[in-house]
Amino acid sequence: MSTITEVELIEFDHTVVRRYDRVGDPLTAATPPSRTTRRFGIRIRTDDGAEGGYVVMWSAPPYAIAQVKAMATSLVGRDLHDREAIWDSYNGGFAKTDRIGAGAIDIALWDAAGKLAGLGISHLLGRYRDRLPAYVSTVGGGHGLGTLATADSYRDFADQCASRGVPGFKIHGRSAGTARDEIEIFGATAEGSAGRSDIMTDPGKSLPTLAEALKLGRFCDEVGAYWWEDPLRGDAPLAHRILRDRVRTPLLITEFVRSLELRTALALDGATDFLRADPELDLGITGVMKTAHAAEALGLDLEVHAAGPAQRHCMAAIRNTNYYELGLLDPTTGNPSLPEVFADDYAEDLSAVGDDGCVGVPTGPGLGVTYDWDRIAALNADRVTFR
Repeated sequence: MSTITEVELIEFDHTVVRRYDRVGDPLTAATPPSRTTRRFGIRIRTDDGAEGGYVVMWSAPPYAIAQVKAMATSLVGRDLHDREAIWDSYNGGFAKTDRIGAGAIDIALWDAAGKLAGLGISHLLGRYRDRLPAYVSTVGGGHGLGTLATADSYRDFADQCASRGVPGFKIHGRSAGTARDEIEIFGATAEGSAGRSDIMTDPGKSLPTLAEALKLGRFCDEVGAYWWEDPLRGDAPLAHRILRDRVRTPLLITEFVRSLELRTALALDGATDFLRADPELDLGITGVMKTAHAAEALGLDLEVHAAGPAQRHCMAAIRNTNYYELGLLDPTTGNPSLPEVFADDYAEDLSAVGDDGCVGVPTGPGLGVTYDWDRIAALNADRVTFR
């Protein structure tokens, strides 16, 4: 046994500074507006000296902290290797919540197990590949986090990435809620890519009606999109079956759908062509792999959502997947929302893409990354330890 003796939760401030206006021009104010949210990390220690850690990257919202606190006490005294039993207890015991807090815990358990074994997580899972084809996933235009705002800026960035050999490019548009805006930007993206890369669009459920979604879907067919993602408010199976019936471009939903059972049910109901899963949102690496195997049994692809070391290890162990989501990127500011938590050279920007159009999988034990816990502690951090 490797008995868990201590679980440490670290909450810290993460500030994203808005430096540009909605048309991509620099702000003139002396102090740019900023947005500060609470992020968190978790460290798990065992009686034989093993330690696993994880810091959330994108998806787990601040209210997941309360769930982590509620779950953490039950970890103490458990065997580190009982991940499946621990996963099942959280999946059932927190069924009246979204269970998002379990994701960070599960990832940290995998990190500790990998370090104890001296192996990367993808080796423990069963590695299928060690190079991951990548697509650039843009920051939302007009949010002030970079210079993406106009159709021309998207065209230029798509051209830049295709010229660099990045095989895929996905837009997050201006979030204006209209198909016209999405079509304008996506059309410019197709021109910039000029057939050199696969292109995708992700309105993030911004389109308010089925008619608007159909309009965008028909345009996706015109430009030969690789997939289109979460176009429509809600996840109603009937509406998404209509989209699949009338649009040739493969539809990707379930980023906003929690639980393995509901994602699988939507696939069985014909509401999506591909499935989504995220280790931060879907009960960790264990949850992602369950969704991947469910999709494989149905003959579907599973696309891992968002970027990070946990996502890389998952994708390395999944056959039925296509692209790693390298995001969220801007041509000027790089990755403006990424928390600066690493003490090594781990990168989530264009520098991570090799000449083969792929990103690598961290090679060290566990997650294969080193966190800068001292830097994190300096970010107005609060710590609580469960023993």
